[in-house]
Amino acid sequence: MSQSARLVSAKILEQVLLQRGSLSTQINKQISQVEYDEQGLAKELCFGVCRFYPQLNTVALSLLSKPFEEKDFDLYAALLMGLYQIEHMSTPDHAAVHESVELCRQLDKEWATKLMNAVLRRYQRERDDILENLSSQPSMAHNLPKWLVKRFKKHWDAELDSIIEATNAHPPMCIRVNEAHVSRETYKQKLAEQGIVSRETSFSVSGLYLESAVPVTMLPDFENGHVSIQDESAQLAASLLAPKTGERVLDACAAPGGKTGHLLELAPDLDLTAVELEPWRLARIESNLERIGGSAALICGDASQPDQWWDKTAFDKILLDAPCSATGVIRRNPDIKINRKPDDIAALCDIQASILDATWQTLKQGGYLLYATCSLMPEENEQQIASFLARTEDAKECPLNLLNDKLSLSFGKAVSHGVQIFPTQNGQDGFYYCLIKKD
Repeated sequence: MSQSARLVSAKILEQVLLQRGSLSTQINKQISQVEYDEQGLAKELCFGVCRFYPQLNTVALSLLSKPFEEKDFDLYAALLMGLYQIEHMSTPDHAAVHESVELCRQLDKEWATKLMNAVLRRYQRERDDILENLSSQPSMAHNLPKWLVKRFKKHWDAELDSIIEATNAHPPMCIRVNEAHVSRETYKQKLAEQGIVSRETSFSVSGLYLESAVPVTMLPDFENGHVSIQDESAQLAASLLAPKTGERVLDACAAPGGKTGHLLELAPDLDLTAVELEPWRLARIESNLERIGGSAALICGDASQPDQWWDKTAFDKILLDAPCSATGVIRRNPDIKINRKPDDIAALCDIQASILDATWQTLKQGGYLLYATCSLMPEENEQQIASFLARTEDAKECPLNLLNDKLSLSFGKAVSHGVQIFPTQNGQDGFYYCLIKKD
């Protein structure tokens, strides 16, 4: 039996607030409970609340005499949704209040109806004064957690304003054309025939930005593998690694499989092994490869424990897209504003170091490892690589375009090791790359 979009949204957001899984995970688990034509509303509410959480949370806490207890985080989600509808959606204010009150009843918490009504109506009456009183708080000014703004300012003061602006923007829809099937120019014309306006990516030779996002069902030959959804920065990975037919390549931490597929599009007869820790994420890789007609050895395993899955035949090349804070892709994963904490960075750095050391042992002499993250934190990027090079005698950093000299290196900013790409409002996501040779 289907449930209302607002009820399911409140349940999804409750799980995110309780840190019981990412937004995308919870949406995948629960969205089927909503009628198909209402799923767009549910996703808008979930992504919208997460995207504006620092501001909405600050406002909500100022309106409450005491915060909700964890057992009532579904109600807190309902309140945040009400505020989001008033501030950022075309829902009339009275309708937003009414729907939020009704949502309390759907959650079987009749006692909260008067509270929800009073809090939201107070916000309607006193909105301008409330926002003015809160305007000096960093969470309101930047719509980001205070600790994250401090980190960005510390590391990237000159780029701070543009990073914040891009991080809070809606991400552009970017696609990767499978040029084994169709050229980018031809596919761009196919889009135009469907009334879909696109422009070429600046650095990726296979990418197109769409002027407006569309369902994948509207993309010509999507099901036939002619095109995939992938940000421009992520598209650079396969091009930088430049796989060649017959090479033995490892894609470590491979989910969701966009880069895996791209490697096979560039070299269909690649001897490719993709390793992923989570079984459900491995299933996504398999689904993506089936769609593009690609083939790889898929292994459910821990990349930091190769003894559990490696057959002792060394790899020519390794793509290590390491687990990271994802601070370069917050606009695509806005729940990071809720769930990411300062202490996470050090823990992630330890994981990255262990995977780097472990996968390095599987690389043959003369082979190459491309290290990548979607992070803006130097600790996870250039500093991580500096530590690795210092403790690894046979590791040598190479020019990033060594394996593909046709690729322009005009993207990003050269740092002490590798290249840092910053998110831009109408372009690429934040990313980091460094190429290392086993010398």
